[in-house]
Amino acid sequence: MKLNIITLLFFSFCIGQNTELFDKGNDLYNQGRYLEAIESYSDIIKDGKHSSELYYNMGNSYYKLNDIANSIFYYEKALLLNPKSEKITNNLSFAQNMLIDKIEPLPQNQINSFFSSIINLFDYSIWQYIFLFFEFTAVIFLILYLISKTPLNKKRYFISALTLSLFFVLSLIAANISKNNYVNDNPAIIFDKQVDLRTEPNLRSEEINTLHEGTKLNIIEKIDDWSYIELKNGNKGWLTSSSYRLIR
Repeated sequence: MKLNIITLLFFSFCIGQNTELFDKGNDLYNQGRYLEAIESYSDIIKDGKHSSELYYNMGNSYYKLNDIANSIFYYEKALLLNPKSEKITNNLSFAQNMLIDKIEPLPQNQINSFFSSIINLFDYSIWQYIFLFFEFTAVIFLILYLISKTPLNKKRYFISALTLSLFFVLSLIAANISKNNYVNDNPAIIFDKQVDLRTEPNLRSEEINTLHEGTKLNIIEKIDDWSYIELKNGNKGWLTSSSYRLIR
């Protein structure tokens, strides 16, 4: 019991301390002391605490300092924790408007766009619970079908089991696609002022393009000091791994 009380007091102290740092950072931000506000927020992150509000405030502070790469980086981190937040999305858009690189995403046809919107409704872990639910209920109705003696009930149970099995298969597919999307999604932000995108992982290869700080990309693979990346317009190439920071 003593140990539990001590542990509870310790965690209460940590929470209180982080709340004070967060409030202090907000006060400094409101006073226009953005660097000091960032230091206060950073102390919370160093303590292993993370939240969308914390990253959002970090992004705002860097935006005020005209540090676009850092502002986009922290807005993106905030958006990972709260993907439906309009205020984060709006401020991220303001920051992206200041980028040198204007990279438009590949257009999607209506069918792909529809299925993507369905899959993005839930995180892959939620999809796993959904397909397990349909699987469990389908099994229950199948058992009821097997033990039922009434032809009408047997028909109802069979149709229900068949329908639920269909939903099980569809949600299983959605879960697998969602998981693959998550595993293959390694977003990063360029922090170098500019970096050359090349056809091969060496300085002798041809330059495809020059990218600038704040540009978002996805890491596909890494070889030594080089990374093979993809931009949202579908362009791919190699750049130095030291030029970017992973968002996750």
